[in-house]
This record gives sequence, C-alpha cells and structure tokens, in this order.
Amino acid sequence: ELKWETTRQFNIGIDVTYKEAWTCTTNYFVKNTKDLLFQPEVSGVLGVSGPGGQSPVVNAGDISNKRFELEVGYATDPRKEIVYSANFNATYLKNEVVATPDGVPFLPGAAFGVGGEIATRFEEGFPIGYFHGFETDGIWQSQEEIDNAAVKQAGAKPGDLRFVDQNGDGVINFNDDSDKKQIGSPLPDFTFGLNLNVRYKAYDFSTNLFAAVGQEIIRNYERQQPFANQLDYVVDRWVGAGTTNEHPRLTTESNKNTVFSDYYVESGSFLRMKNIQLGYTLPEDISKKIKARSIRLYFSINNLFTLTAYQGFDPEIGSVGGPLAAGVDYGFYPQARTFMGGFNVKF
Repeated sequence: ELKWETTRQFNIGIDVTYKEAWTCTTNYFVKNTKDLLFQPEVSGVLGVSGPGGQSPVVNAGDISNKRFELEVGYATDPRKEIVYSANFNATYLKNEVVATPDGVPFLPGAAFGVGGEIATRFEEGFPIGYFHGFETDGIWQSQEEIDNAAVKQAGAKPGDLRFVDQNGDGVINFNDDSDKKQIGSPLPDFTFGLNLNVRYKAYDFSTNLFAAVGQEIIRNYERQQPFANQLDYVVDRWVGAGTTNEHPRLTTESNKNTVFSDYYVESGSFLRMKNIQLGYTLPEDISKKIKARSIRLYFSINNLFTLTAYQGFDPEIGSVGGPLAAGVDYGFYPQARTFMGGFNVKF
C-alpha cells in the first residue's frame, strides 16, 4: 500500500531595490506534504534487515512547514576606491506533524544509549523528530529526602537524578510513557547568515558567518564504563549531600541515571565564522610578464571560531537515520579548522 508522497505549496514574496545600493527580499511559504516517505528507525533485533540492509520505506503521515525568509543587502559604487558590500539573511521555520498513519499514535525514531530506548518521535501536533523523555528536577541529596518524598522513584539512591511526575500519580513510571514529555526539538527556530566583502585598491577581504538558534541536541555518545573517557563536567559530579544539584554521581552500577531525560539534552544554538579570507592582486606589470590578465594571492581560514554552550565536539552535527535522528549526536567527528593559502591566475 506504499504511495507516492504529494506536496502542495503556497509562496508569496516581495523584492525591493532602493537607489541601486539597497536590496531587500522577503519570502513566505506554506508547504504541506501528504504521505511523507521516509525510513523509520527499526531495531535490528526484529530481523527486518540483514547486514548492509535498510529499514523499509513507509508513508509516515502528513507534515506542514511554514517558513519566512528575509534577505537584506547593501553595496557601494564599485567604481570607488573603497568598495564594500554586506548581505544578511534570516529564516524562521515552524514544522509540525499534521497526521500519522491511521491507527498509529506515533512512529518511533532514533534510539538512545546502548539499550535502544526510543528518544525521538513522529507524532501529530509536534515537530518532526521531537525529543520525548523524562524531565529532571535536580539530584537526590540524601536517603531521608528519598524516603520522605511525595513522589516515589524506585531504585533511587542519593546522588541520582530526580525525575518529575508528569501524570500526578505519585510514582515515576519507567515501564511506560506516562511520565515522559517533549524535552526538545532538533529544528532551529531561526537561522542567520552574514556575508561581508571589502576591497581597497589591490586588497580584498571577505568573511561569512552563520548562526542557528533554538534547536536542541541529544548527547548520545557517553558511556558509564570504568575505562571510558568522560566530559570534564564529571569533575563537578555529586559526591555527597549539598555538593551539586546538577550532575549525578558517577557509577557503573545499574540505575536510572542513564534513561533518556533532559539531562542529556542541550542547547544546540551556535554562531560560527565559516570562512575569512584576505587577498592581494599583484600589479599589472608583474602579471603581464607571464601574459596573465591578473594574479591574486590569498590566505583563508575555514571554521575559525564557534560560539556555543554545547559541550559536544560540534553543534553543527550531521544526521544518521533520516529526519527522526536529526538532533542526535553519536559523537560525530567535528569540522576541522582549515588554513589555506593559494593564488588565482586569470589569462
């Protein structure tokens, strides 16, 4: 019963130019996709595919994307001694699952941890691939606090994460989803870009910055094992009553600190200088010696800096497993900072 997905899109835009120096482009569109095609995450223990195989393609349901884009540019007269231009763009996106297949409340997404606990979902009323897990409320500081708590959390020990009772039954339920909620989304609310270019006589300079704001990332590369590397926040872990209310005790014994919760969800917002370049064009009498029209030397740096609060290697992560794994960081290798030098010859 597999069907082609269909898309309907409405788009409206306005382009404005002022005095041949300022340009402004605005664009708004609504894009609705019906019978979305993708491959959901399926556990290998079900035997649905062999080594090198793939999960089956399914019609997941319907989604809606509403997007607003703004681009503003400015450029000076190119005949002047100092020439510069700037281009700024911003995008807002609202994504929502409109419907799931008949009789299916949600489609499971990416797995978290070694045990394969499902952390993301395709569910009506939520962004595609949103994070679904437990909400934390600090650290249990003492056995007395655990014994006298209004909400009972089975197996809790001092130094463990304290979870929030979402359904109000006085018990943290680890065997079903009754105490889970939306704890993040992999989709940024806004993205921004800025391009700057300056030319003065034979010198030229350019830079490109990019930012994404509002998305979250699942930290899914940690393992509580005796000889595994850890992030440096474990130095500030709980080691006794009152030491911290943020990071749980460090232990390899079986406990609920490793279930998927907002403790493993971080802000993925970042600002990155994607490129910066400085160039110099040699005088014409030099280039003419080799019968060239121009010779330009340049030095460039990619990924010079990234401003982010994310503790992982790189907030601009890739994706493995399709749209339902977009915000899951499996420990992807970070983008390198690259220093380059070279020359361009035009004949």
